[in-house]
Amino acid sequence: MEDVIQRRGVDWCTAVLGRHFPGLRHTPSVDGFTLLVADERGLAPELPESIVRERAAEEARRQEREAQAAAKLAAEKRRWDLVTASTPVSFSVRENTRHTGVGGALRHVTAAVDLVSGRARRHTAGRALCETPGRTNPLYLGGPLEDLPPTCRRCIEYAGLVRTLDAPAPPTPGEAATLRLIQAGAVFTVRPGRGQPTIRDTSERSHGTAWGQFGRKADAAVKRVEKKGWVAVETEHGRTLLGHLGNRWRLTEAGTAALEG
Repeated sequence: MEDVIQRRGVDWCTAVLGRHFPGLRHTPSVDGFTLLVADERGLAPELPESIVRERAAEEARRQEREAQAAAKLAAEKRRWDLVTASTPVSFSVRENTRHTGVGGALRHVTAAVDLVSGRARRHTAGRALCETPGRTNPLYLGGPLEDLPPTCRRCIEYAGLVRTLDAPAPPTPGEAATLRLIQAGAVFTVRPGRGQPTIRDTSERSHGTAWGQFGRKADAAVKRVEKKGWVAVETEHGRTLLGHLGNRWRLTEAGTAALEG
């Protein structure tokens, strides 16, 4: 029986029996003897139409799964290319070799140097960006993968936020709001009457000095971003949004980069 099956092939056995042939180990004896008789008589039947249709449907499903997987991989590559287009360092993509899920092992992102994100979150060189430096059970990662994007969402998120250790920290939400006001041309240094110069947000009236005609005070907020080299005041006078004379504040190149980053 084994000789006949090996010589004739699985498709011939399926055609003779009229149903799927699971192999000699899982075939009743009567089916095995049926195959011997069919071989002795030289029978060569066609595959049943139902099996032909079933195989065609399964092949179509397989091709659809492959097309979907290819489209998903292409989308992941495009996303990763967008993330890494402006990153300060090069990254490596490595697979978790210890744990796996339904969709396979996660692919993480690592860098060759220490990085930082946010105000002070550290990312250790050679470790996944999603890991904290003090993690007691670090991930086991394989070697660098070629032409495969990461699948760890946290790593992808941090890849777009990290910077080198000597790079300045990004502006806080409050600092970013101040930079946007300055970018819009709303912040001026004015001199109310005989008083001392003061920095004002002239996009809205205040509730105090000169019936609010100089704008809301912004000295502290502007001085904070000035210390970081993000803004500077012009020497020439100009008209504020409320119609008074003053010296307009503007973004420096560093301030523009910080706001856009």
